[in-house]
Amino acid sequence: MLRTTVAAFLTLALCSGCASVTTKLTGSSRAGAEQLLMTGTADRVICLLNFQPLIGARVFLDDAKLEATDKGWITFALRRAMARQGVLTVDNVKDAQVVVQAAVGAYGTDEVDHRFTTPSTIPLSPMSMASASTLTGGNALLRKNRQDAVIKLALAAYDTTTHRLVWESGTILNKQYLDRHFFGTTEISRRASLPENKDYPRRRGF
Repeated sequence: MLRTTVAAFLTLALCSGCASVTTKLTGSSRAGAEQLLMTGTADRVICLLNFQPLIGARVFLDDAKLEATDKGWITFALRRAMARQGVLTVDNVKDAQVVVQAAVGAYGTDEVDHRFTTPSTIPLSPMSMASASTLTGGNALLRKNRQDAVIKLALAAYDTTTHRLVWESGTILNKQYLDRHFFGTTEISRRASLPENKDYPRRRGF
């Protein structure tokens, strides 16, 4: 049924050239699905950290080198992970026995966006139909969007008295993905590696 509807709409759009689809992807600076993808990937990285060697020490988390769009969430999640494993976190470096520095080597997405658009003008001759330039300026009808998120994180701990390295996490890398298909502004299918992206409501269009 869906294939028949899509085929009929495609035929109508290509013949009339008057389809009008206005797409608003997000009402904020970043789409909610993208934020869930990035923070979810960060959560998976942080879950791999073992803070056991720092248990019992007063630890200050230095996030000055933590350059990421969601720095606030990552800092919070790191402190929460430390507390859950028994590390005593302090708010002032003067009260700390150990300083843990966190740094991000990669934080972002690779995105591929394929669109089939309706033409703004319809060529009248078969020869001009073959020209791609005559099919520009229309509206997105079918769309495939894929985002692959990657986060590279590392932590190192230093004694505040001797300044010697007392612990390090090693470099931890995690990758997740979100793959969606749209018909007009309506999301018709989705594949995702994170449950939060799978459960996020699909966008319904016209």
